[in-house]
Amino acid sequence: MGDVVAARKAYEKAQDDARELVRQARIDLGRTIAEARRQSITQDAIAETLELTREQVRRFQREYENSVNQG
Repeated sequence: MGDVVAARKAYEKAQDDARELVRQARIDLGRTIAEARRQSITQDAIAETLELTREQVRRFQREYENSVNQG
């Protein structure tokens, strides 16, 4: 039974690791969007290129900005 418990813990850790990986990727995308915006690339252009809505682009950028502000 110890193997089952160990396998479950490994599974849960993998889920946590995956969530962190996705969180970091979202922040990295938001950072890149913020950099593009500083170069006068519009949200519309970014959204069209990424096949997202402007709101999704804004949320990625905001997620990055919040991560910077929280340190």
